[in-house]
Amino acid sequence: MAYLRPGVYIEESLNALPPSVGPNSDTYAAFIGANDRGPVVPTLVTSWNDYTSKFGSWNTVRDNKLPLAVKLFFDNGGSACYVLRVTAGSPVSATRTLNDGAGTPANIVTLTAANPGVWGNDIYVTVSNSAVTGRKDVQIAYPDTATIVESFTDLTFTSTTDSRYGVNFINARSKYVTATSVATTAQPANVTNQALASGSNGTAPTDTNLAAATSSFDTVLNSLVMNVPGLTAAANVNTVLAYAESRDDVFVIIDPIDDTAAAQITRAAQYTATSLGAVYYPLVTIADPTVSTSGAITVANPGGAIAGLYATTDASRGVFKAPAGLGSRLSNVVSVATLTNAELDNMNSAVAPVNPIKYVSGSGFVVMGARTLKAGYADRYIPVRRSLIQIRKSLTDLTEYAIFEPNDAVLWRSLIATASAWLTDYWRQGGLRGDTPADAFFVKCDDELNTLAVIDEGKVILEVGVALQRPAEFVIIRIGQFDGGATVTVTA
Repeated sequence: MAYLRPGVYIEESLNALPPSVGPNSDTYAAFIGANDRGPVVPTLVTSWNDYTSKFGSWNTVRDNKLPLAVKLFFDNGGSACYVLRVTAGSPVSATRTLNDGAGTPANIVTLTAANPGVWGNDIYVTVSNSAVTGRKDVQIAYPDTATIVESFTDLTFTSTTDSRYGVNFINARSKYVTATSVATTAQPANVTNQALASGSNGTAPTDTNLAAATSSFDTVLNSLVMNVPGLTAAANVNTVLAYAESRDDVFVIIDPIDDTAAAQITRAAQYTATSLGAVYYPLVTIADPTVSTSGAITVANPGGAIAGLYATTDASRGVFKAPAGLGSRLSNVVSVATLTNAELDNMNSAVAPVNPIKYVSGSGFVVMGARTLKAGYADRYIPVRRSLIQIRKSLTDLTEYAIFEPNDAVLWRSLIATASAWLTDYWRQGGLRGDTPADAFFVKCDDELNTLAVIDEGKVILEVGVALQRPAEFVIIRIGQFDGGATVTVTA
């Protein structure tokens, strides 16, 4: 409104509630493993092509557990995941220093592979004169001289304030190398396909190294569904579960051992009895994506495919829907070991339950279990625990605005409204039981909870109760004789 004459004007504005994060999960998958190449910090990837550009595709000196898990994740509908490459020993990044080509050459700039490993020795750099006088073009080839992956034109290495100063320009754009200035006295001399050198892998990471690497995810604030492909030893799995428990917003998918169902049940009983993890069995046979041979197959850990199933179920239904049942078909699986009814009974009723993967005619290879490692408790079901994770995470994020606000009835009403709005939305999506919001949850924040003594301690207490959904695990149909209302008489 434009104000053209003197006077008193009133503007009315309704204060909107802090925005809701919505009913869908903001959870990301997280994979940890050894790899030939890739960042050694948790890195978000949004497609298989994005993964290959950052981590390469298939390994040559390490096993393919990590890339296979990521491939299966995206094949099964996953849209984004964090990947952590773990190294051990003293890995080294390959380097190449370019000089000015004078009679007594002076070093100008050093190019270093984006991360450690022998892979960097297959990076080739070419420097040539650009079309602009006094400027240089830099090309990066990988993994051979014929494959140009990056080109940077019209660079200068002498003026740090220039918008195309080579060091800054390359570092802002390259996925393969980083540049470090040694001197700004001259441009680097022209070179053709000079390889970076001296990259090394260090030693092969052990399963203990992989388990310990979970702490690297402290910097990731999203809720996580974590899988360490092929990690099955009790001590190492329990390390990962301990990390999940320390955060309370991490759920762990545990891969099966390569053994019998009975042995798997025994192994699962050695894991920490927590509702923040679930075991799946058996291994799956898939079409081998690492070779071009038609009909080639390989055995893989199912964790990546199951993480993809979690993601698609979250997106289509919500975390309150169990990622199991006839609609939980796993893509690219061609066979699994057949389980007997007795084995299925034992897996589901064990002290530490194991969730089976089986073939069902008309549905394909599906997950037919939704239990955590915490049998016999209210949160023994995966969707119950994951609902609690999402509710806790969402309400925490939504109520952070209250920190340092005046602790009075105005704040209490605001907190009640904020939490109630989100929980109502969650109930409408099917995440809570009850015919009405009043049946589904309650939110309390008043002077009964927030006494003067509590306020004096700088605290505000918000109490929330929710009626969580539980999956229909057993469908029981009772069949009896029905005579259609007719009178039945019996004569001698």
